[in-house]
Amino acid sequence: MADSPLRDGDAVLTTHGFIFYVFGYEHPADRYHGFLKYVPRDESESFEIEWLDLGWRMEGRDIVRPLELYSPDSYTKMVEGFREHFPEYLLYSLQLDRWMITVPMERIRRVFRPSERLKEILKKGASDQLEEEALSLIKMLADTSGVSLDLFGVHGSISLGTSREESDIDLSVYGASNFRLVKRGLLEAEEAGLLSLKRGDRAEGKRLNGGVYNGRDFVVNATRLASEIDVRSRTYRPMGPVEAECLCLSDDEAMFRPAVYGVQDCTSPVGAVDVSGVSEVVSMIGSYRDLVSKGERIRVRGFLEEAARGDEIWLRVVVGSGRAGEHLDWIED
Repeated sequence: MADSPLRDGDAVLTTHGFIFYVFGYEHPADRYHGFLKYVPRDESESFEIEWLDLGWRMEGRDIVRPLELYSPDSYTKMVEGFREHFPEYLLYSLQLDRWMITVPMERIRRVFRPSERLKEILKKGASDQLEEEALSLIKMLADTSGVSLDLFGVHGSISLGTSREESDIDLSVYGASNFRLVKRGLLEAEEAGLLSLKRGDRAEGKRLNGGVYNGRDFVVNATRLASEIDVRSRTYRPMGPVEAECLCLSDDEAMFRPAVYGVQDCTSPVGAVDVSGVSEVVSMIGSYRDLVSKGERIRVRGFLEEAARGDEIWLRVVVGSGRAGEHLDWIED
């Protein structure tokens, strides 16, 4: 059981041997929203999905990972598997009118926090080449950005202790302003020949948060500081599928998951739904983080929702509701 609230990207091991990553910052009172990352091999037949042809071990058990971590089809199949075999991991959302995969707090046996794992490595020293390279990269980024080592964390296989020889380096930076500083530090490090940033596709070339360091792939993502988490309760009312093009008014929270873009002047290219009142575009899909900048036009296909917090009511378009065909992009001049 966690001693303090978990944040997006923290991982948990449950009493059934499942490993989940916590998703986002809004959760029911007795559980966390999460996505399934690893399953004990002997439980994998409970889910009619494809698994990677690789194996890992966690506390003496063989574990496997879904081939697709997030897609409408795989999510639906995971829901069905949980419904039939482990129903306590499901929660029906009356607001969103669908089943959600969650982690009951009473089922959490062990917690993996990226910030704490990095502190352990810094204290004890690296135990293998992957950890050595991760520490080297973090210290270099701390130097180039001016961001304290206390504001970094290690995600993924390093945090879980499931790394392989070919594993990537998955880093977290806590705080929006700190993440922006680290991104500038990445560019400075590239200019100095210390690493290379990936520009293999249009999105990678825009985000510039991943690359290759000493021959190993790495990625850097953002996690909210505790002071950046809005704990006020919200409600949501789904209104239907929608397409829209909007002006991005704010990208201050675009680096987090969910990514939040403040928008205005929205129009619908198909003209079927009035979207003029939409003030927010939210992506639940991590690959759409930090993709659109302030002042750019954003194109989105998602689900229109009415959000409420106290007396405040606004409209938002959500990408990643679990429905097929949802998408987010920016419009180039």
